[in-house]
Amino acid sequence: LVVLGDVSGKGLSAAMIVSMVVGMLRTIAGFTDEPAEILGELNRRLCGRTQGGFATCLVARLEFGGKLAIASAGHLPPYVNGEELPLAGSLPLGLAENASYEQTVLEMNPGDRLFLLTDGIVEAQDGNGRLFGFPRLEWLLREGVTAAGVVEAAQQHGQHALEPRHLVFE
Repeated sequence: LVVLGDVSGKGLSAAMIVSMVVGMLRTIAGFTDEPAEILGELNRRLCGRTQGGFATCLVARLEFGGKLAIASAGHLPPYVNGEELPLAGSLPLGLAENASYEQTVLEMNPGDRLFLLTDGIVEAQDGNGRLFGFPRLEWLLREGVTAAGVVEAAQQHGQHALEPRHLVFE
């Protein structure tokens, strides 16, 4: 099970939300490993506790044999072999208690590449304020560049705080 997220805001408030999310995830994952169910329960638990903030989240479960189940709560879509994986639109966590999340299932084959990310890559800005952007990311992924290579390209573009650990799963 891989969980990737991004919390709105900065500082202590955002750190507290991350702490709540991690604790809640540990509990929820003890009862289910279905990505959409995890997001639904996480959302219900976060509603009213985010002090006006929210979190985007993507949950993926990769099984032996290549079956991938994935669900998103307003998070950036993943890429499979350099192509964006179309996922159903959904609300971020903590905004609406009745939000629902759809699960997508696909088969990964030997040699397939799954790339998960947060907005830190595509929002990297150069000195003139130009974004790294999705077109550049997609070109790199189609060319087979690794996660470390994408991070290096974003750093060269102008975002020096990025490290490969921000890319959770490739």
